[in-house]
This record gives sequence, structure tokens and C-alpha cells, in this order.
Amino acid sequence: MNPGQLPPNSHLQLLMSQKIRHSNCGKPAFSLIEMAAVMAVLVILTASGVRLLNGTSGQSRRAGADLLVGMIEQARAAAITSRSYVVLAVAEPADLPENDERCRLGLFRVETWPEHTCDPIMGVLMNRWRSLDSGVVLIAGAVDGVANPLDGDGLTLSHGTPRPLIVKVHAIAFNSRGALHYPLGSTPVVMRIAEGVYQHGKATPNRRGESGTITETRLKIGRVTSRPYRIDG
Repeated sequence: MNPGQLPPNSHLQLLMSQKIRHSNCGKPAFSLIEMAAVMAVLVILTASGVRLLNGTSGQSRRAGADLLVGMIEQARAAAITSRSYVVLAVAEPADLPENDERCRLGLFRVETWPEHTCDPIMGVLMNRWRSLDSGVVLIAGAVDGVANPLDGDGLTLSHGTPRPLIVKVHAIAFNSRGALHYPLGSTPVVMRIAEGVYQHGKATPNRRGESGTITETRLKIGRVTSRPYRIDG
């Protein structure tokens, strides 16, 4: 065999390697500009998704605040018309048999208020429990020195027949004049509605940024007129 002559198999391998090199050279690839454009689109879509989620959660929080305002007004009006006490009960998930990680609100008519609030209160559930949307919680904590009823020990309510259901709830109560009767005192109270979840039956609000800011709506309830109004959010 001559030195410059290759075996037949070597000729085949050489042709195949040349074909592969030519095919790789002609294969389309992403340029730097195209990659930058794709990344920009992804950033825009991500930002849009975050805004959409924030808008949804904010809408649920506002709906929760509207529900709470409506039930406060309903409780006050019912106390005046029925000439009795009306309790607006706040039941956290662990307070009721339906432990579905959602907060519930209920109205109870009470004919006789006990001498000591630690004693069970006999009440009549005026309508079904109303639940806040998922992602919305009622949180404790005073605001500028104004007390929050969720900070107290709460009330023990007994309702239903023939086998009464006893629940321990946080609450506010109105007397027959429409004034705030409970919690006891002479100053207004505040209630806070925030975005968050219930973990192990307790409220865990969402916190934003390094400062840990809570996105919330605050309602202040007067002692005499007992009309709720938003103080921010």
C-alpha cells in the first residue's frame, strides 16, 4: 500500500467526519440578542404574575373588610331592634369543628349578660357562620394604643339545642342602645384584617420586604356610636 493511500474504511470515516462538520456549521443557534429578548419577556411575565397575585389578595382583603363592616353594622342594628345584647363572634379555625384554616364570623343574640365574662354566655345564633376568603386573616395587636379584642381572653358561647355547642371565641358585643358593651372599658377598639394564612389554627400575616411590613386594613369601632370606619388601608 502506498504511504499516501488510505484503507477503504478510512476514506469512509473521513467523508463522514467532514459531513458532520459541515452540518454543525450550518445548524441555527440563539444569538446574544435573542437570548436577551427571551430573558426580558420572562421578566415581564413574572412581574405581571406578581402584580396579578397581589391584586387578587388585596381584593380578598378588601372583601373581608367589607364583610366585617357589614356584620358590625348588622349586629348593632339587631341589638337596638331586639332590645338585647348581640355578640359578633370571631372564630379562628381551631375554635370550631370545621377546622379548614379559615376564620368565621357569627352573630349571637343574648338575652342576659352574665355578671362575670368568664362564665358561659347563652346565645342564639342569628344566622349561619360567615367565613373569610382563603388568604385573609384577622390579627391581634393594638394600634396606636387602641385595644384589639383579639388580644383578650375572649368569651365562651353556648348555643344550639338539644345538645349545646360550646365555643371559645374573640368577640365584640353591643347593648340595646347600640353602644359597645364588650370588651369592657370606655375607649374604642380596633380590628385588623390582613393578607396571610392560618397555621395550626392561628393567624400568620404575610410580611413584605426587610422591614416586615404587614399589608392590612384597620377598622376603628367607637364606644358610643359603635360605627366602624377605616383608619388606613
